[in-house]
This record gives sequence, structure tokens and C-alpha cells, in this order.
Amino acid sequence: MLIKGDLMKNLLAILLISSGVFAAKTQKKSLDSKVKAQVINVLEKNEDLHEAFFSYNAEKVEEAAEAVEDAIEKIEHPELAKLLKFSKEKLDEIDDDKSREENNKAYHLVSMALIHVKNTYDLGDKYAAFSCPMVKKKWIQSKEKYNKVMNPYDASMPHCGSMDD
Repeated sequence: MLIKGDLMKNLLAILLISSGVFAAKTQKKSLDSKVKAQVINVLEKNEDLHEAFFSYNAEKVEEAAEAVEDAIEKIEHPELAKLLKFSKEKLDEIDDDKSREENNKAYHLVSMALIHVKNTYDLGDKYAAFSCPMVKKKWIQSKEKYNKVMNPYDASMPHCGSMDD
């Protein structure tokens, strides 16, 4: 039978081990400064795309999508390039002649990939993932630039959603 001191030691050991395992699972991969700057550039270009979707100007949406695609092309990291290959295809599909709904679907898929990159690599704290349960879509936005949710998918609920991380 355990006495109180042993029980406390065992509980403390379990707590320390479990917190160490949790910390190990949440640690992000580091990137060299050049590649990190290239990925941050993609996120900065994505800010323009996010804003174009928020106010929904189809021409600006297409232009901003092209700028994000160009920024992705400049990433010199094989793993990241592979992760974002599908995103480049989806960005290429965004067109001012398509419906907002079609463009929203493509943007959501791009956003999911960018969220995965943000959650996998250490890119700082400027950007966060957001989601709206009403439209069932996610996006990345700057936490520094906006102090509220800026839902790019539905003009009827511009501030619906929450920060996921």
C-alpha cells in the first residue's frame, strides 16, 4: 500500500511525464531565416488575398491569388514546396470570372494548407487560424492588423467566427 508521500511522488511523476509528452508534440519545426522569410512573405501576400475576399472585389481577388502563387513559387524548401503544390493549383483556379462560391472553395483549401504550415513550422505569432462554424470554413489572418474576426467568406456575417489558436 502506498503512503501519502509515495502517492504524491507518483502523481507528480505522471504529471511531469505527461506534460513533457504534450510539449514534445506541440513543438514546431524550425526553418532557416531565408526560408522562414519566404514563408512569411506568402502569409503577407495572403493578407492581401484575405482582404480582397473580405470586401469581395473579384479582380483584386484574382490579382492577390496570383501574388500568393508567385510567393509560393519562391519557396526554396522541398518539403514546403511539396506541401503547397496543391495550393498553387487552387490559387490558379481563383478567377474573377468564377462565382464567389467557387473562389471561396478554392481559398478555403489554400487556407487549410497555410494553416497546416503555420501549425507545423515556427513562423512567429503574427498569424492565427480562424474558423466560422456557419460557413464551415477556415482562414489565416494577422492578429496584429485586426483586433476582431474578419470572415472572408460571407459578407452577411463579416465578424462571425473565432480564433482557433
